[in-house]
Formats: sequence, C-alpha cells, structure tokens
Amino acid sequence: MSSAALPRPVLAGTFAIATAIATAIAIALAVAAPVARAQHAPGRADAPPPPAVVQGRIVGPDKKGLLEAEVLLGDEHTLTDKKGRFEFYPTPAGMHEVTVRKIGYRPVRFRDAVTASDVWDGTIMLEKTAQALPEVLVLDSTKALKNYRPRWIEDFMTRRRRGMGTFLDRVQIENAAEMTTARLLTRTPGITAYSRLGTDQLQVSRCSGSDNKGVVWVDGARAESSLSGRFSSFMEIPPERLAAIEVYRGMNEIPTEYYEPNICLVVLLWTRR
Repeated sequence: MSSAALPRPVLAGTFAIATAIATAIAIALAVAAPVARAQHAPGRADAPPPPAVVQGRIVGPDKKGLLEAEVLLGDEHTLTDKKGRFEFYPTPAGMHEVTVRKIGYRPVRFRDAVTASDVWDGTIMLEKTAQALPEVLVLDSTKALKNYRPRWIEDFMTRRRRGMGTFLDRVQIENAAEMTTARLLTRTPGITAYSRLGTDQLQVSRCSGSDNKGVVWVDGARAESSLSGRFSSFMEIPPERLAAIEVYRGMNEIPTEYYEPNICLVVLLWTRR
C-alpha cells in the first residue's frame, strides 16, 4: 500500500464529524427560534369586558305588568312591552339616574350603580294616583253660582294686572291648540321648547348660568325644580287639565312669594280641579 492513500480515512472522518456538528447546530437553531420569537413577541392586550345590561319589569299594585310605562336611564329612554318588560343594552358602567313614570301613577326615581358586564334585573311597582277631574258646577239661580270662581283666581287676576310675566287663562290655552304644556310656555318671549328622548325640554334665555334653576308650582304647592329645563310636571299635566298658567322669566319678574335664591324661571300651573 502506498503512503498517498493513508490520509483518506482521516479526511472522511473529519468530514463526517463536521457534518454532524452542523446538523446539531441547525437542529438547535430550529428549536430555539420559536422560543426566541415567543419571548420577543409583543404582549396581546386583554379583551375588554362585555357591557352591562339593565332590565326589569314595571308592574301596578295588582302585580300585573304595565304597558307603555316610560323608563328613563340617564339620557336614554324606552317604553315597556305588554308584559311590563324593558331593557337597556349596552349600558355603560357608572352611576345612573333612573325614572319610571306613567300617567295615572306616581313616578319612581332612584339611582342605580352599574358595573362592567353586570346584569341588573328588578321589578318596580308604581302606585296609582288620584286623577284630578274638571270641577262640575250645577247652576242654580237661587245661589247665583254663575259668578263662582276658585280662590286662586283673585291672585291670578291681581298679578296679571301688574303686567309682569306671561299669563294664559283657559280660553287662551284652548285657542293656542298646543299638544303639550311645554309648548304652551313658548308663548313667553325668550322661552323655546324641543323634544328630546320623548320628553319636552325648555331653553330659557336668562337661565344660562349653571346654578340657575327653574321651579314649577302646581295649584299653589311647590312641585319640582330643575337645572336642565326638564320638568315631569309638564308630562303629567297636559293642556286639557289646565285652567291657567303664569310664567315669570328673570328675577325682576318673579313675585316675592315665589322667590328663591339662584332662580331664573317660575311657572305656576293651575289645574281644573
């Protein structure tokens, strides 16, 4: 055997070792690459929780569902179905003002705290209220009832003679032919009304300050106040139930007996009791 043939086995063994090392490195890199990519992959944000649901049922004293009762949740509103059911979805988390009302029933107002992905389901019962009907006078010539007038009429006439404010008597209310009480108030200069979420809301030119409020009196009793111009009394007392209206806009017009601090609007509603 010649000496030139001796190195071949050594070269072959070296080549085999090099090939094995290269294969091992390739395998190691192939295994390490997914791990490295996983370690350097940007973190995925958690999915936001689902919105909350506010639902329930409105019933009367007999525990039966009330059809078309109005439910207001903040600026949203809906009407109940024939079973008295209602639903607000989606509802944002937070504290919400809730009002439930229906003609002939005493309104219910409360605050509801809603958390994300929460489901609020409750039953609310409305109590009936007595309906004020127009007074029926039996004319008797012996008692001269033709000249009968309620006691508040005298004060109404006295204030109207002063010329401060806007006054509508029963004849003027009927001639106005307005569908809502809020629209009647637009007969006063500087007052406009617009419908929002099924209710009428007032805009008064002298009530631009955040602390200025409006107050509504019904038959001589203080009924409610508002900073936003939304009054439930206007929905509960439609024009056909009114005998007269007095509207005072601005502190200079408001009678002393109805004055309050930070007040810019006073509305006196006199019903046909």
